[in-house]
This record gives sequence, C-alpha cells and structure tokens, in this order.
Amino acid sequence: MLRAGALLEALRLYRMKISEENTMIGNEAMASVLLLYYQIVSGGGISNDETVYLDPDKFNGFNFLQTEVDESYSPEIDEVLIRQGAVIYLLCDLNDMISEYGDCYLSQDITKRILKAASEGKLSSVPETSELIELLSVPEERLNYEEYKELINQIYEKYVLGTFSRLVRESKP
Repeated sequence: MLRAGALLEALRLYRMKISEENTMIGNEAMASVLLLYYQIVSGGGISNDETVYLDPDKFNGFNFLQTEVDESYSPEIDEVLIRQGAVIYLLCDLNDMISEYGDCYLSQDITKRILKAASEGKLSSVPETSELIELLSVPEERLNYEEYKELINQIYEKYVLGTFSRLVRESKP
C-alpha cells in the first residue's frame, strides 16, 4: 500500500481519478480546499502565504487541476470544488511570487510552472485565469498591478466567497 504522498507523486503526471481505491485522497483534497478558503476569507482575500497552512504531501494545486471523481462518490467528493480549489491554490502561489519578487516574478520556477499549466488549459476550472494570465504576459515593470488586484479580488469573491455562500444556501431546509 502506497502512503498518500507517494500515491500523489505517482499520479502527478496523470489525470487524477478519485474512485474506491483512493477516496481518502478525495476527502483530504476537499478538506484542504476548505482550509485554504477559510484562510483566504480570514485574511480578507488572496493576499500572501495562504498555502503554507496545507500539507503539500496531501494537497498541491498542480496535482488536482484535472481531477475526476467517479460518479458513485459524487456529490460527497465535489470534483468542481477540488478543481477550482487547485486553481485558487496556484493563484495564491502566483500572488506570493508577484508580491515577494516584484520585478523578477516571471523568472521564478513556480511562476513558470503556473504559466505553463495555464497555456495547457489546465486552469480552465476558473475561466477568469486566462484574463489574469494575459495581464502577466508583459514584462514585470509593465504589470498593471491595480487591474491585477481587481481581477484577483473578483476571482476571490466568485469562487471562494461564492463557495461558502452556496454551501449555506444549499443547507437550508
């Protein structure tokens, strides 16, 4: 039996499929996304260091971008929540790079990996990322930071706050 971290690493190159054999990974992914969202909301939006609260052996955004959940485990394991959460995770990391590295964030490895995933269409669970990535297609010194922050805030409101709002609405009798 592979431990969760080893299984995630083995699945990293493939499209993750949550099924009977690995339901715990699906449950842990949902828990990680909800913890991430909680940290983002507690901080008042996507700011800095939200992903440090997550165990990278259990949840790394790259590993869950194209997750598929076997129908027999839906809606208990929410495929859309996991996919969108994976994108939000990467946007948090990207935001950290922009904040911490300013005029050289495009040369950072994590930024390159995120931009590559975007160019491969792997961030499509949050369609607004294409507009965000387009903003980043200019040299760092020409980034329209105000427009970037406005767009990242719209994504936060729609996906992070929207998830909690939806869960509350759906729980009412």
